Amino acid sequence: MNIKNVAVALVTLIASSAAQAQEEPMQWRVEDGGNGHWYQVVATGSGIDWPTARSAAVALNGHLATVTSAAEDSFVASVASAPGAWNSNHGPWLGGFQDRSATDYAEPRGGWRWVSGEEWTWAQWDAPNSDEPNDCYCNCGTEDFLHYKAPNRWNDFNGTNATNCIQPVAFLVEWSADCNGDGIVDYGQCRDGSLPDYNGNNIPDCCESGTPCVVGNYPVQWRVEDGGNGHWYRFVIGQTISWDDARAAAVVRGGYLASVTSLEESDFVVGACSDTAGWIQTSYYWLGPWLGGYQPPNSTEPAGGWTWLSDEPWGWTRWWPGSSEPNNGCSGHEDYLVMCTQSPLSGPSGWWNDSAYPDACGGPSPISYLIEWSADCNNDGIVDIGQIYLQPELYADANSNGIPDSCEVDPCPGDITGGGFVDAIDLSILLAFWGSTGGGEFDADVNNDGIVEGADLTIVLTGWGPCPN
Repeated sequence: MNIKNVAVALVTLIASSAAQAQEEPMQWRVEDGGNGHWYQVVATGSGIDWPTARSAAVALNGHLATVTSAAEDSFVASVASAPGAWNSNHGPWLGGFQDRSATDYAEPRGGWRWVSGEEWTWAQWDAPNSDEPNDCYCNCGTEDFLHYKAPNRWNDFNGTNATNCIQPVAFLVEWSADCNGDGIVDYGQCRDGSLPDYNGNNIPDCCESGTPCVVGNYPVQWRVEDGGNGHWYRFVIGQTISWDDARAAAVVRGGYLASVTSLEESDFVVGACSDTAGWIQTSYYWLGPWLGGYQPPNSTEPAGGWTWLSDEPWGWTRWWPGSSEPNNGCSGHEDYLVMCTQSPLSGPSGWWNDSAYPDACGGPSPISYLIEWSADCNNDGIVDIGQIYLQPELYADANSNGIPDSCEVDPCPGDITGGGFVDAIDLSILLAFWGSTGGGEFDADVNNDGIVEGADLTIVLTGWGPCPN
């Protein structure tokens, strides 16, 4: 097994065994004075050496984080403060290392480099309270790698799991690549679905295929290896829409309005819904997408009877904090769940509000909704919509309904009326729609090729008689 496969296996193990220690990726936004890059702390639960951490970051198509200014250090250090990322006063690995082949190499401060190739022009060594870097805390002469040391200073350290050394238990990944040169970091576009990344490798598919990158609205997966459920989600943006119409539109696509049953899922879907075009700013909050929560008729107001369209248990909630939500405000039968927040771009978000259509208080109504796909029609443990995107040659979806055609095989396609027989009634309907698209209460386009013609007639005549049991 090569080192990249080892790193992928490591990251998968980290996600499955220590998911509680993982934090959502965070962007140092340009509008906040940042570089637009994304950062994430990955906690392993046990000691990890620097070379393995570096390979794991590369396997995620990122790199160990580089820190080139006090402002960046302030942001990155806040990411590094996550629970589970520290072992005593040893924090996550960074992307700094000493290049022993460099002409300026000298212990302890010569030859330091960043894995990204950025210039080493600024440092935050743990000084003046110590003599870092000192190259002699653990296995003298081998401390060639950089990690955070409490509270947010740097330390040089032995890069391998040397005997009697307190090893870091986490590393910091940074994503900075912009493969299509549009000025936006690829990772963020893969994360929010503005560019497709169906294979989940944090590189837009268009960059891998060499085709033009068209910014749009593409589904994203909450991957199992990232601590997710394997489901797919899509943030659909348009014009003002009712909850009922959003629900119907989701069903047409083979999904349903999303259920959000944990803080981790909420954090993920907030990232998938980060396009501000799908949010409406009001005087004191931002109104986001419809979700799949609702109150059945005759439920006790305001908090009784809430349920998910997916039939998942209603337990965890995220009602707007410090408010009376749900409140059935304005006596308006606010029976449907909508996401709202103080800002869709930063800070805690993904709060819930009960709402009506039209808005009971005379305010705006949502212009977006969130679809979730979880169906697995062939019971192979993989969500159908993902197979359609990832392996279209094996899982075709000619009618674009989110269900693989192989799961929609009709054992009696000539039975146009659904009566259990292929007979003269079916034949007469087919002939009545001859040459048309076959639409109507009974679809006469038996083979779904867009026109009623000889191929459809052949199917009816071949299947004449009782349908198979």
